[in-house]
Amino acid sequence: MRCQCFQNCFYNNDKQKTTTTHFIFIYKFLIKHIQVKKIILILLVFSAVWSKLNAQSLSETQEQQQWVDSVFQSLTPDQRIAQLIWVNSAANKNIAGQIKVAELIKKYNLGGVILFSGDPERQVKLVNSYQASAQTPLLIAMDAEWGVGMRLPGVVSFPYNMMLGASDNPELIKKVSSEMAYQMKRLGVQVNFGPVIDINTQPLNPIIGMRSFGESPEKVAEYGLAYMQGLQENGIIAVAKHFPGHGDTKSDSHLTLPLVPYSKERLNKVELYPFKKLTEAGIAGVMSAHLHVPQLDDTKGIPSSLSPQIINGILRNEWGYRGLVITDAMNMAGARSFSKPGEIEALALKAGNDIIEFPKDAELAIAGIKKALEKGMLTWEEINRKCKKVLIAKYQTGLKHVKSVSSKNLLQDLNNPQVKLAKRKIIEASLTLLENQNKLLPLKRLDTLRVACLAVGRTQETPFQKMLAKYTQTENFFLPEHFTDNELKALKTKLKKYNLVIAGIHLYESKRRHSMQVGNMQKIKPKRPYGLTDETENLLTWLADRKSVEVFFSSPYALAEVRNFTPPSGLVMAYQNDPLVQELSAQLIFGGIKASGKLPVSLNNYYKIGDGLKTNQPIRLKYTIPEEAGMNSKRLNHRIDSIVNDAIQQKATPGCSVLAAKDGKIIFHKTYGYHTYDKSIPVSEDDLYDLASVTKISGALAAILKLTDEGKINIDDKFSNDWHDWKKRLFHQSNKENLGWREILAHQSGLIPYLNYWRETAKDGKLQKRWYSFQQAGDYQLEVAPGLFLNKKFKKKIYKDIRLSKLNPPGKYKYSGLSFLLIPQITEDLSGESFPAFLEANYYHPLGAYKLTYNPLKKFSKDRIIPTEYDAYYRKQQIQGTVHDEAAAVMGGISGNAGLFANANDLAKLMQMYLQMGTYGGQQYLSTKTMKEFTRVQFPQNNNRRGLGFDKAALNNHELPPADSYPCPGASPESFGHFGFTGTFVWADPAYNLVYIFLSNRVYQTRKGNLLGKLNVRTNILQVFYDELKD
Repeated sequence: MRCQCFQNCFYNNDKQKTTTTHFIFIYKFLIKHIQVKKIILILLVFSAVWSKLNAQSLSETQEQQQWVDSVFQSLTPDQRIAQLIWVNSAANKNIAGQIKVAELIKKYNLGGVILFSGDPERQVKLVNSYQASAQTPLLIAMDAEWGVGMRLPGVVSFPYNMMLGASDNPELIKKVSSEMAYQMKRLGVQVNFGPVIDINTQPLNPIIGMRSFGESPEKVAEYGLAYMQGLQENGIIAVAKHFPGHGDTKSDSHLTLPLVPYSKERLNKVELYPFKKLTEAGIAGVMSAHLHVPQLDDTKGIPSSLSPQIINGILRNEWGYRGLVITDAMNMAGARSFSKPGEIEALALKAGNDIIEFPKDAELAIAGIKKALEKGMLTWEEINRKCKKVLIAKYQTGLKHVKSVSSKNLLQDLNNPQVKLAKRKIIEASLTLLENQNKLLPLKRLDTLRVACLAVGRTQETPFQKMLAKYTQTENFFLPEHFTDNELKALKTKLKKYNLVIAGIHLYESKRRHSMQVGNMQKIKPKRPYGLTDETENLLTWLADRKSVEVFFSSPYALAEVRNFTPPSGLVMAYQNDPLVQELSAQLIFGGIKASGKLPVSLNNYYKIGDGLKTNQPIRLKYTIPEEAGMNSKRLNHRIDSIVNDAIQQKATPGCSVLAAKDGKIIFHKTYGYHTYDKSIPVSEDDLYDLASVTKISGALAAILKLTDEGKINIDDKFSNDWHDWKKRLFHQSNKENLGWREILAHQSGLIPYLNYWRETAKDGKLQKRWYSFQQAGDYQLEVAPGLFLNKKFKKKIYKDIRLSKLNPPGKYKYSGLSFLLIPQITEDLSGESFPAFLEANYYHPLGAYKLTYNPLKKFSKDRIIPTEYDAYYRKQQIQGTVHDEAAAVMGGISGNAGLFANANDLAKLMQMYLQMGTYGGQQYLSTKTMKEFTRVQFPQNNNRRGLGFDKAALNNHELPPADSYPCPGASPESFGHFGFTGTFVWADPAYNLVYIFLSNRVYQTRKGNLLGKLNVRTNILQVFYDELKD
């Protein structure tokens, strides 16, 4: 089918014929299949609709023709020539060059301008200025093959065509070019010099390479068609290039006249194939290249762009193409090799081109064309016909009414979330997994891996390494671009202690089109065209002998430069160095996304076109943007920013970290404010917060869940069966022997909320020496603060105090943390492991949650840990890195009621596992049965909303007034989570597949007031996510 948007440009008669043909087809179908009376009725209705549409089409055609005729008549003969000339300009600091172009526009009434480098704001001003200078509206063009970001810094750029081809997904390619079209229209651009539909069958092609969709003519045609449709259906003229095919050359037409020596049969099957398909489909423009193709025109040294046999003979006459034909830049050596400026422009028009792009001298070009007219080489009939075609294109692109382009919110519009989402999706679909020995990827059993992340060609942390570190504990290593044997030898020694090396191969890649592919375009030519060195090959060979994953952030042809290739355990072709490509490659390795890309070219005898292994659905959290989950990032950011900034301004907390995951995708992770009110250290994503009572479900309850699953605890048994200290016996009083696990975990056993144990170690406000030491020695092992150690015998006193504590009547919900202080010891008794070791072995380390830990000062630097309160009562110091809760402090910081520290990212892994009923990362941590039992409401008849350990939404939450809802109106009956005293909150909602994390240090510098709670900051933000899900 033709591309509808520009079908009327040059195919009006075809449209009328097609409409009539469709009508006859429908008539014959009705006669054959439907009764006569029904046929008459249907034909009457159809005839009326057809007449209306046809009348509308004729009206549009007439209006177009009137505008074209009117403008044409207003042009002088010289101006009609000038409409065929497009000059170059740039929105940079070259004001003199811009003024010169403006003068040419005014003097000659040029047809168009091609914009190259600059910045968006300057370009908008320049476009407005040029359009205001023009008598006839200008067609503004850009050579923006991967979006306007190719030319304008600060704007999202899309992947190169080679990577688009690796997606093997025309629908996604069309979506990408649709967003390109949006960007162009926002900038006042009407023409894109793309798609490139050259077949890149020559790996050493110095100018096409990654600009090609691949080496298959059929696939290139399919992808080129999708690219075209995305542009033209959104009002941008697409220009297919470089006709008749620049893909199999070893020279660059910018510098010389490349030879394409193949037979007509080969050319028809390969080089010409996609051009024929796209011209049949209605592409609005074709760019003629400066190539010498003897089998199409054997005139000595004639470029295809100047060849009547190629342009008029094949494109016009043989194929019947009536769209615009635009020359490649006429200042290129490939054109100038045949004749001089002023002559070649006239030859190009005679050959069948309609538009002269980028002449070396526009005035000389116009003069040369006039001279050709005088000599009879060109006719005014030809000039007039071409001029009218240009005017039709202007009408079709909306230039009948030229509007000033607004610069308001320009960058925001150009980089809008839909643009970013289209880029994400195409990259994700393109990443190509070439090796996956023993199903290494996605990585599993993270607790068994010691991961080294190597960046080859880089000396600072890369986006790839940063993303890898979000999934598990890693250590980074670097090799510079030109590393030596000695540097490689030293690295090999360092890497010996790791059992997995993930290597990112970052070969050089310039953003300048001419130098991004092949090294012979570089100032310093490498020994191998794509930058691979002998040292790099040595490294690759060494990596292949051990468990490793290699990711090539480069042209795939770089892999073909390896002379003796040994496949590594895992191999990913990532195609380019873009930061988002790096991030998504890391996610593929850990199973945040699946692998589905296919190699668009062959690589020696190592891999062939179409190769690409697939992995199953994602198994771990994915990192993306809200739009991928159907949310609005602008609205989310505005509402959440407003809530948090108000809280910080009112000093409800110095700062916080907010995270949300929807459908297993982290769609929001943002930090606000500072560690403290002096604003010296901003909060970062890696900072660890004191979780306070969130420890109850992320530490103590995690242990109970596992022990229940293993049959070591029966929640319908008495608690005293597992905590024998509660059993009543001679000289051992206890009022708690008959308390059940279920009632205790649901907080309705009658236990009182809290006890201040530490006060028993002080007298007259001073800590007693018999209990404390400034050195960790002997029995003084419980570190309550740096340099302050409590006698471990005090634990027995705590256990006794709990056993002898008051017991209220059971059956009524009353929150209590007492039993959670006992769970670490119960866990050790039943498992034979220390409490932290049990949690690390069964949860944290397999999850990759190495930043979820007790006593973080033993593992992390102090400046990475957010401070809590200045403890003026007990420890008489600022608390930072040791637990805030005094009851947990006297347990040496390892308790079930408090003591855990985490960042939002690692805590989300645990909560996601809970949400998924015990499954995460391809591993079953807990049975679905156990998770469902613990997360359901236990005693609704007692007006008790709690699960087992987990907090739950208020009973009948959706029926309550918003002010009475808990935790917020949107929370479903299936949801669960927990609050923390220090200003933390976690929530998981299976009904919405939502995980929410809020971490803050609202107790800095004092716990008094709890303004964070009074303002409902944590729950109001949660409700924002629910609101967004329902919109």
